[in-house]
Amino acid sequence: MRKIILGLLLTVFLAGCSEERKVVKEEWEVSPTFEIPVTFGDGTKGAYVLIGVEEKLGFLIGSGKEGVVEVEPIIKGKANKYMWHFWGKDEELNGNFKVVGINEKGEEHKVLIQNMGMTTSEKVWEYPNEWNSPHNGADAHIPSGMEFPTSGLWKLKVYFGENFFGEIVVNVVEG
Repeated sequence: MRKIILGLLLTVFLAGCSEERKVVKEEWEVSPTFEIPVTFGDGTKGAYVLIGVEEKLGFLIGSGKEGVVEVEPIIKGKANKYMWHFWGKDEELNGNFKVVGINEKGEEHKVLIQNMGMTTSEKVWEYPNEWNSPHNGADAHIPSGMEFPTSGLWKLKVYFGENFFGEIVVNVVEG
């Protein structure tokens, strides 16, 4: 009887080991860009270029006068200032602004920079939601500094407080 039970257990164990496990790698696509019309201080018409989800969330990556809009690349290891824009209800845009940066290897990194350009600048997960007011036709905006430690695709998961708001996929290039 012991041999039968042992044989059954061994068969179940080996059958479990032989199951083929498929690991599905998530395919990321760079988020689209979209434009917000703007009138510059000198009265000329132009546009801001954002990357993200139109009428939901995005951050500024370029600008220019009509017909001459330039997009700036996001460069590995180079800290830069970005203006985030959000469209939504007040209750959705409430709480600390948090960004979780995930590289292609699935590693999470702090990408926001607090006190950018100061001698005490540091990378953080979130900013206090102090500047959340309408701007450029968006319901809210928040300026931030960001820096990415590696090149390649990055997924930026955006939260207000503990509530997931949306995500943007960007391509970070070598310097």
